[in-house]
Amino acid sequence: MTGYRILMAAAILLLAGIVPFFLKAGWPKKTKKSLLLKMICSTLFIVVGVLSILLSQEFSRYAVWILCGLVFSWLGDFFLHVSSKLHFFLIGLFSFLTAHIFYVIAFCTALQHTFPEAGFFNPYECLWIAVIVLFGAVASRKLQIHPGRVTIPAFLYMCILVTMMVKASSLGIRCLIAGTPLCGAAAAVLIVGSLSFVLSDATLAMLNFGPQKTFPLKCFNIGTYYGAQVLLASTILFFR
Repeated sequence: MTGYRILMAAAILLLAGIVPFFLKAGWPKKTKKSLLLKMICSTLFIVVGVLSILLSQEFSRYAVWILCGLVFSWLGDFFLHVSSKLHFFLIGLFSFLTAHIFYVIAFCTALQHTFPEAGFFNPYECLWIAVIVLFGAVASRKLQIHPGRVTIPAFLYMCILVTMMVKASSLGIRCLIAGTPLCGAAAAVLIVGSLSFVLSDATLAMLNFGPQKTFPLKCFNIGTYYGAQVLLASTILFFR
């Protein structure tokens, strides 16, 4: 078990160490070197997920769904970076959309396992999803984000992304209220991880479709993205 913990720490540190080189290689334009470095980083968050399964000593349904989400995220990273052509962008977008659907299924599975009284969705979650999506749509207009031909797929993706964050946060808050074992750590990785994903994609939208295209914004986008994936992968340690 100690060996797995050391390997996980090493994988996270290696990911953090490679990210700056990826950022440098991929700015201002994507290159073959930046693609290679990005896919190494993305492979490492899958490694974190696998090591979390080994540490938990159970290949649960929750772990399967999270691992599927990580794999589809890996595919999304590849297709979004390998080419700037529209069809590659759409494949990447729907890869991430699929990843978030798997994450939502995972959080619903954990809710039903840990809190059997919890329904698949409750009115409060639906309300929060609607409010956040509306806020995102208004903010996009204020920030002059114009997706153009991909407006409808981008809006659909935003809805699924927000659903993922709300379900993750709902699970984390329920753990805190119930005082389940390691509830603080479980809530932190769920809430911070899902929120980081939303912040990462918000800045990515600004970079791809808005007037703001700066290197600090790109650094924030990538830092929050890989932080989110590592945190979501580590949730396997807390749920079955």
